[in-house]
Amino acid sequence: MLVHKLASLILLEDVKHEQLLMLTFSRAAATEFKKRLLGLIGKAADYIEIKTFHTFCFDLLGKMGNVGEFDQVVKNTVEKIRSGEVEPGRITKTVLVIDEAQDMDQEVFALIRALMAQNEDMRVIAVGDDDQNVFGFRGSSAKYMERLMTENQAIRYELMENFRSKRNLVEFTNQFADLIPGRLKKNKIVAHSRDNGVIRIIRYEHNNLLIPFVEDLSGTDLAGSTCVLTNTNNEALQVAGLLLQRGIPAKLIQTNEGFRLSDLAELRFFMEQLAADGSQVVSNDAWNAAKAALTSRYGKSALLDTCKRVILDFEATNSNNRYITDLESFIRESKLEDFCPGAREIIYVSTIHKAKGREFDNVFLLLENFQLNSEEKKRQLYVALTRAKSNLTIHLRGSYLNWIMAENLTRTEDRCRYELPEKLAMQLGFRDVWLDYFIGRQNEIEALQSGDTLYFKGGAWLTDKGRKVLYPSKRFMERLSLVEKNGYEPHTARVNFIVFWRKEKGEQEIKIVLPELHLVRKRVGQEIRGGRKESLNCCKASVTWKGI
Repeated sequence: MLVHKLASLILLEDVKHEQLLMLTFSRAAATEFKKRLLGLIGKAADYIEIKTFHTFCFDLLGKMGNVGEFDQVVKNTVEKIRSGEVEPGRITKTVLVIDEAQDMDQEVFALIRALMAQNEDMRVIAVGDDDQNVFGFRGSSAKYMERLMTENQAIRYELMENFRSKRNLVEFTNQFADLIPGRLKKNKIVAHSRDNGVIRIIRYEHNNLLIPFVEDLSGTDLAGSTCVLTNTNNEALQVAGLLLQRGIPAKLIQTNEGFRLSDLAELRFFMEQLAADGSQVVSNDAWNAAKAALTSRYGKSALLDTCKRVILDFEATNSNNRYITDLESFIRESKLEDFCPGAREIIYVSTIHKAKGREFDNVFLLLENFQLNSEEKKRQLYVALTRAKSNLTIHLRGSYLNWIMAENLTRTEDRCRYELPEKLAMQLGFRDVWLDYFIGRQNEIEALQSGDTLYFKGGAWLTDKGRKVLYPSKRFMERLSLVEKNGYEPHTARVNFIVFWRKEKGEQEIKIVLPELHLVRKRVGQEIRGGRKESLNCCKASVTWKGI
């Protein structure tokens, strides 16, 4: 809907492209809007300013984005606008469009107010859904969207028709949304589709849901796109691993938490190829040569396809002149999870937060230790429920969904006891490895690529040639000891990321390895199958609602 409004502003409402500004909270959203707009109005979209809030502020200050300045750049920009230090022509606009307005924090709201003060007749179009504000932990709140409405006598439009989900899924999520206090919406969502999908709720009496969850998913006939949503990163990692062990194509939607995408070895190599001739404008020949060099150097990397999607996304919105500074900005503001492919034959596994803004035909939701004890948790679960287009399956411990009824809803009570999986995985971050040790292992790291196998021996990780490449930190060994108490022991590992790291400002950067460790259950006395262990009262009962 919003992209059509942008097209209408340019084509039908006589808004000049230089007078229109759209601001988003993520590079992925800005890129998606630009691609869709190019499809609607062609090359004219290249001249429309669609930026993230941070990029817009860095541009106004005449700076390249720096990670250390991200937290302050919006605040600093507001101060300079108010003091008249920003050239008026840079901020003179007649229309301002804000995407995901429910995610505004105090500083972004102050920026909007400062722009409005400089442009008294500027139209502000803010689009948001207060039920989907799940970033309260970083200061965002729908109250700023509400203030934008009430303090400026705004005209309010509620877009209540849902074009995504089947009718009974919308009925189900409408009932759940009633739990969220202080909602801005006054009306119920109405499904455009008259057809029903399938809703299944499997409620467990005991812990350890991983095995039955994956068994259920594996035995379900699926058509279209499928995603598993979990509450924690660790649950997502284990589910993806179990699916792959069963030969089911699965893709874990990872994040680059703790490092910038520009520090990823593969993308750093690509950038270095482009910068080799010293020109800020990249010719087509240089661009294609850099892509070929990337494929040649990192042909075995498990991250090569992801890096290619980064490059393709940049190409899609920069088809004319390509500037190194624009690419640097694009990569700096992007996240690894932004470049998840859309292949329908793969099951995607993600945390709920990473899935915001996406949609799938089939959603499987794992809620083993999820507590519905806060407004933010309720909104988080609402986001998860509304990702499903046709089929929604929920595995949970707890009774907080017992009261909801909808057509074609099946409930199953599972009183079985399940063992832990036979295999587990653990991903290591910066605090989990001995960083200084990498200083002397650069030759060994140079021969590695993401996805390469490592071996855990004598407290160290070794390459397939028996060369030590990294040691875990004391912190990680404490984490590992807790897992070992549950009967697991290290088996193998793989290179997850190779990233650049600098110990102190001014020192030379080095490459470090962040691995993924694979563990197996010890076999003591009898084989551990990692399956179901029947108890005396193990039984399942199902009830189906055909109507309300």
